[in-house]
Amino acid sequence: MAFVKSGWLHRQSTILRRWKKNWFDLWSDGRLIFYDDQQRRDMEDEIHMRVDCINIRNANACRDLTPPEGKGREALLQIVCRDGRVISLCADSADDALNVPCT
Repeated sequence: MAFVKSGWLHRQSTILRRWKKNWFDLWSDGRLIFYDDQQRRDMEDEIHMRVDCINIRNANACRDLTPPEGKGREALLQIVCRDGRVISLCADSADDALNVPCT
């Protein structure tokens, strides 16, 4: 199995709504895995994009979301899952957000 893309994204916590930087790996089979750091020691969560994801919202559709300090709204993304979870992400720039492959 091969990586499609790896890198840093900010992810908003579900309870306190704080932004935290996580390392993400997107695998060719559609699994999106995020970790505490680039060494991949502590996996935080995994989403199978082809199975779990029903929608991906871009910056324009993320109306109720405030980006982390120093980041623009155009860098926001939200992954809407079948189980009702909404995972809010923020890339470093609008170009980076557009380059996040999600399927």
